[in-house]
Amino acid sequence: MTSDTRQDFGLEGKVAIVTGGGAAGDGIGNGRAAAILLARAGARVLVVDRQLDLARRTVEMIAKEGGEAAACAADVTEDAQCRAMVETALAQFSRLDLLDNNVGIASKGSVAEEDPQLWRRVMQVNVDSMFLASRHAIPAMIKTAGAGAIVNVASIAALRPSARGGT
Repeated sequence: MTSDTRQDFGLEGKVAIVTGGGAAGDGIGNGRAAAILLARAGARVLVVDRQLDLARRTVEMIAKEGGEAAACAADVTEDAQCRAMVETALAQFSRLDLLDNNVGIASKGSVAEEDPQLWRRVMQVNVDSMFLASRHAIPAMIKTAGAGAIVNVASIAALRPSARGGT
């Protein structure tokens, strides 16, 4: 990172995993924004997305500013892929200090209308993924850094769901 983009937040030399770190095109979603800001703060970032090309685009954006990042494809609803994601971070950067769980999908129906299978998918992506990623990241943080931090990102809809019609 150049001196005009570097911000000191105590993350210099730390390693972060950001799930949901891709975004379509040059758009900036929450995950991509988190990955870029962590890199600007001096962290080396493993950018994770189900679509490798989206993660690679985020890595390119970070590299353009002089930061260090690597791309990883993983479906964080799968335990084995979460394990592999953490192993990739360790192989690439030799430590892990931070996990930013930044994946999520929305439900489109009201509770009365929602299909139970779609609801289970929302919970799998929004909640199970945080558990699975953390399950593998925590031991790696303790072993390689002695401690760590986990950020779980959620939508305001968790507190203020929108009304979806009906009476």
